[in-house]
Parts: sequence; structure tokens; C-alpha cells
Amino acid sequence: MDGTIGSKGLVKKTELVRIITDTLISLGFNGIATDLESLSGVNLLDPTIKHFLDLAERKEWNSCIELLQEEEGLQVRDERVARFLLLEQNVLDFLKVDNLDDALNTLQEEMTPLGVKERRLEKLSSKFVLPYSGEEDRFTEVMRKLRKLFPPGAIVPEGRLVCLLEKSLELQMGACDYHNAPDSDMSLCYDHSCSSKSKIPSKTVQVLVGHSDEVWFLKFSHNGKYLASSSKDNSAIIWEMNAEGGEFTQKHKLEGHEKPVVVVLWSPDDQQVITCGENEVIKRWDVGSGQCLQTYGTVDVGSFSCGWLHNGSGIIGAMADKRIYLWNLDGTEIQHVQGQRAQKISDVAMTSDGKWLVSVGREQNEISLFDRVARGEKVIVVDDMVTSFSLSRDNKYLLVSLITQEIQVWMIDGRPEAPRKVSEFKGHKRRRFVIRSCFGGYDETFIASGSEDSQVYIWHRGVEREPCCVLSGHGGAVNCVSWNPTDLHMLASGSDDRTIRIWGLDDE
Repeated sequence: MDGTIGSKGLVKKTELVRIITDTLISLGFNGIATDLESLSGVNLLDPTIKHFLDLAERKEWNSCIELLQEEEGLQVRDERVARFLLLEQNVLDFLKVDNLDDALNTLQEEMTPLGVKERRLEKLSSKFVLPYSGEEDRFTEVMRKLRKLFPPGAIVPEGRLVCLLEKSLELQMGACDYHNAPDSDMSLCYDHSCSSKSKIPSKTVQVLVGHSDEVWFLKFSHNGKYLASSSKDNSAIIWEMNAEGGEFTQKHKLEGHEKPVVVVLWSPDDQQVITCGENEVIKRWDVGSGQCLQTYGTVDVGSFSCGWLHNGSGIIGAMADKRIYLWNLDGTEIQHVQGQRAQKISDVAMTSDGKWLVSVGREQNEISLFDRVARGEKVIVVDDMVTSFSLSRDNKYLLVSLITQEIQVWMIDGRPEAPRKVSEFKGHKRRRFVIRSCFGGYDETFIASGSEDSQVYIWHRGVEREPCCVLSGHGGAVNCVSWNPTDLHMLASGSDDRTIRIWGLDDE
């Protein structure tokens, strides 16, 4: 069965049949796979290779070695490595039955002269004095290595058809500027394409009114069931989603600050929130009761930003004396060796693994990444002054908003020895205020940002061009946005018009 199939002539018929045969076997249709080999005349494996692998499955290592030496049609990438691997199994089998003499003889007389894998020889020698273990895991790994000895194409990689199909679906998703759907929505039966905005939250489904002044910050809880907002009116509000219609109602209004509340953040378990008063104090609140549990701060030193320790066991405070403070929940201070900054710190956060403390100073174009384990600091230097930043859920990326009306994505990958800028986005408006942006949507492949022109801007991370969606409706600057982490199709925005808009799909 020679020749190709398909309009471009790229797919060889024999390879396609072999891949289909492999897939049938993996699905349990061994009989049909045998019939396909018989009818097509195309074998999944060359008979000699099949014989070799059958011998290996029966652990007949010496027979494998003989076949390797005698059969000219059995081509491997490196015969010495193949012999080494098979002889190694002989040694391990000898050790399993305490036959030390034959094991040592095989090691010294047959394996060492091959001159390969010296470190592996040293490790194998240690097996003579250490207890032997791992028979089942060892055999599985040996069979995998034996298959890799043959040239590409001689053996169809396990699950090859599924791998090719998954790559096709991934390419379709990557090429879709509006892709915002779970993997379960993908189908092999038709080409994927999200129609314009059909999966992007672009329609106002609810307007929340509760603040008496500008809404400066908002954030969905980790479970997506609550929304917290803070305002220039010196308060924060916890909004709760009802189970029936998915609408939000006010659960608690958190009052007690004497100055505008710049940030409100959820604890890792969503049971508490902290609020940061502008140049004032940090407060911790119980979500269930709405009661203030603790106040944090230092005498005559106000706060500018705050955050949670990664495990919820304490609080981070960026204070007006240009220092970062850490407190236990009971208010006792935790020693922190990071020194005083040159500028007052405007934003601070900790990665979810607790290793990195990220901060940025006001009127600075540098972002600090402080390693809490090694007590060292890495610095990202950006093009202009940073107004705010946010971390991706996997700690691999940092979203940086600049004074120049530009948003940059930096890869820090949890190990920021060499952070690098991977993309940048423009289109929103920012002249005077702090405008915050966020990651969101399917696999956090979207970026959303507020804007001083009263609109919300959304970009696809893989496409550095104009926004894929611009949402209108607010009557004042949009200061902050938050994408629901459990609902791909829900976005919230807070504005100077004192309202919060909940955005959902436009089904019309």
C-alpha cells in the first residue's frame, strides 16, 4: 500500500494504517487491528522488531542479545547502548536471586568493555551492597527504553493518533482570538472557531449600586461565589451570588476606615478579607459575620497596599515609611529582612508558593522580586513608571500596567533569575489615575483592563494588536476589573460612576 492520501499529499498511507492499528489496539479492538493488518498488508511492527520486543516482554535478555548480534535486519540507533541495557537486566536478575558471581562477571567482563554509560555502571555497582527493589517499575522503564533504541518511524509512539489530534485542537484554540471555552467544548467532528465575542463577557447583566463614591478596587473570591469591592467612600462591600439566577446582592458593608479603601483582598480559603486604608491602617474582616477581627499598622505610619501570606497565616503591609511589614494574624510582627526602599511602595503581593514577595515603588520603573528563602532580590526594570501589577494564578507571569498607557506581560516562571518581557498591549486610556488590569478567561489567556475613557478593554494574550473587545456602559473612569476564576464568562468592573458592572455573554 504505497502512495499518499489527502489533498496535499503529505500523509503516507502505510503510516496512517500503522497509526490506526496502534489506536485500535489501545482501544481494546485487537481483533479488528489484526484484520486491518491482514487486509492492508501493512504490519504495525516489522516482524524482526516484533520478535525482539516479544522476547523482551518475556524477559529473555540473552535471546535479545543474540538476535541483536545475528539479525542483520534489526537496526538500532546504537548497538553498544542496546547491549548495555540488556546486560544490565541480566545483572539485576542475578542480584534478585543473590547470584553475585554471575552478576559481577557480567558487569566486569561484558558491560565495562562497552565503554558507555560510566555513571550508570557506578550506580549499578552500588546494587551489590544495597537491597534490591522496584521490579515492576524497572520493567516498564526498560521496555520504554528498548522501544526508543529503534530509528524514528520503526515503532509508532504510544498514543500517536491521540497526540496528533490533540495538537490539532490546540492549534485551533491558539488561532482563535476569542477562544474562551473549556476543553470539553472542543470536538473532532468540526473545525473550532468561537464567533466574534460569543464567548467573551461583553454584555452588562447586572449593575451593583452600594458605594457612595468612586469604586477603586474589586476582586472575585477564589471560589467565584463572592465579589469584594472597595471605594473612595471609606468602605468595602462583600457581594454574594445567589444560587438561582447568578445575581449578586450585598452581604456586608465593611465600615471602619477613616480614609478611602484602596484594596480589598480575599484569604486563600475565602473566609476572610483584608482592607487597606489609604495612608491609614490594614483591617482583617470575617466574611460570614462582617465583623472586623484585627487591625494592623505601626504608630504614625500609614499603609499604601497590603496582601496575604501565601497560606493565609499572616498579613503583608506596604507602609508609608518605605518598608514592607509582615504580621501574624494576631498582630505580632514577623521578622522580614528586606530593606527600606527608595520610594514608597504602591503595590505588594506574594506568590502562592510563598517564595517570592513582589513589590513596586511609587514613581519607579522597577519591580522587586524578593526571594524569602535565599534572602536575595531580583529586579525587573521596565520602560516607564509602574502604576500597578498582578500575578497569574500559576505564578509564571506578571501583568504590569505602565504610566505610558501600556500593559506588559513578564515571564517570571516562579524562578526569576532572568525575567523577560513576552508581550505588550495598548489601546486603553490612562492619564491621571491608577488603572488596574487582570488575567482571566480560559487558561488565563485574556487580559482585561479598566480605562479612563469609561470603557473596559480585553485582549487575547497570544495576539499583540488592538483589543479583541471593548465594553461600554460606565459613566466614568473604570479603575479596576476582575475576571471570575470559576466562571469563564463573568467579568466585573468598578468605576468612578460609583457602580460595579457584571459582564456576561451576549446571547442575542
